[in-house]
Amino acid sequence: MSKKTNIESFTSTTHLTHLLNTEIVLAKKLEIYLKQEYERLDHIEKFINVIKDEIRQAQRNEDYYFGNPVNAYLFIKHLTIDWNNIEEILPTDFAKDITHKWLFPTFEDYTGSAMGLMRLQDTYKLNTSQLANGDLSSKFKSKRLSALECYDLGRVAYTNGDFYHTLMWMQEALDHLDTETNNTSINKIDILDHLAYATSQQGNVEHALAITKEILTIAPDHIRANNNKFYYESIINNRTLAKQKRKDDTDINESTNLKLISTISNIKNYTINNERSNDDLEEQELYEKLCRQNGAQLSPKHQAKLFCRYRHNNHPYLILQPVKEEKLLEKPAIYLYHDIMSDSHIEKLKSLASPRLQRAVVRDSTTNTFKPADYRVCKSAWLRNEDSPIVARLSRLIEAVTDLSMITAEDLQIANYGVGGHYEPHFDFARKIENDAFSGLSAGNRIATWLTYMSDVEEGGATVFPLVGGHLKPKKGSAAFWYNLHPSGEGDRNTRHAACPVLIGNKWVANKWIRERGQEFRRPCLLDPMA
Repeated sequence: MSKKTNIESFTSTTHLTHLLNTEIVLAKKLEIYLKQEYERLDHIEKFINVIKDEIRQAQRNEDYYFGNPVNAYLFIKHLTIDWNNIEEILPTDFAKDITHKWLFPTFEDYTGSAMGLMRLQDTYKLNTSQLANGDLSSKFKSKRLSALECYDLGRVAYTNGDFYHTLMWMQEALDHLDTETNNTSINKIDILDHLAYATSQQGNVEHALAITKEILTIAPDHIRANNNKFYYESIINNRTLAKQKRKDDTDINESTNLKLISTISNIKNYTINNERSNDDLEEQELYEKLCRQNGAQLSPKHQAKLFCRYRHNNHPYLILQPVKEEKLLEKPAIYLYHDIMSDSHIEKLKSLASPRLQRAVVRDSTTNTFKPADYRVCKSAWLRNEDSPIVARLSRLIEAVTDLSMITAEDLQIANYGVGGHYEPHFDFARKIENDAFSGLSAGNRIATWLTYMSDVEEGGATVFPLVGGHLKPKKGSAAFWYNLHPSGEGDRNTRHAACPVLIGNKWVANKWIRERGQEFRRPCLLDPMA
């Protein structure tokens, strides 16, 4: 406690009157402190109520709760942004106890989950209002996002230079703010400021000017808005001058320009341009369209070549229990094998892999190194045959079904997908332009892929083949198989495939990539490069 300044007072009544003034001032200061303390405690109490409500909904049904991407995003935001804000108003010792003893998601987790929501929005054509109001599908509902939560999503997009989503989410934040009473968590000017810049970057200068003027009606001295107003007006005036010049009309004066600008008053009068930017938007849209389908769209001619049958290959492992084989595509030949693994075996593999899960990495062909990538969002772990009899049994089963050697095959990769988890279109085989990506393993290229589905997925999460229209919906216990290489050893480009974003559910898969070495007599090479 700090030392107080003291004076002798009992010997003078006049000094006591001075001390009364001191107590009056101190009482007012104490009242202010008490009010601030009540506000702080009220903030903490509201936060505790949010935690209790979240725990109540999630406990005993965690997979279902977090299978909803909005719930998952809000939970990660809660443990990063919200807890960080609470930490700042907690006593120092208590705050240190929290940060030093407990694990929390990172800011990258927060931004990644936000971008996952936007990926779902694009892939499954979810209207922004639809997603913000929790209407993910007819079967699954989630919490309605507040104006602040919509703003936070827009901020993530803004920070990443994604003005396509910034525009949509800032507009949604504005719409939600208009319906929320006594909302002090977000300032309307902050929303308008981001919205104006995002819409200008999407080519809507007139719209940006109108929003900027709205900011100035609220805060006339807003420095950035005043500067932007001048900037947008200059662009519009220069554009008008250029248009008039093309018409060879040189009789244009300043008053005409000012009149043009003054007519911009109603934001809703504009047709807003807001197009996605993507290096290969055509393939992206084809892939997303296929993700939205319930199954492969094949012609009757192609469907006639498909079949279902029991298969045993005259292999001792399958004589008494042949596998259920379904041919899903003709070229490339893609098969689905049903009831490959029991639920109990799947749960054992998941429990074995869970503590080993790490963020999946992909190879960077320019640096010949592996690193995390936005186009593959999941965590994975590798299991060897020696790790469990179940892993060894699956390897034996794959060899029996495919008649390919597992001696040079890669270990079993177990993967679990996160919020909007996906893997964009790719090849499993290494192409020649990739500087012999798999030469270090001395086992050749990936001749074939075996993909076991270890969970059902309520919505989304399909495996699709964009070039041929293939669509495989995950089915727990089933496995897909296809050759990545032609018998000549050349890569089959029709095997380009993707894992669609998981809309609702928890997706687990087990990948087994089979290599060329050891298959020389099991799948003989042919001279025809495309055979």
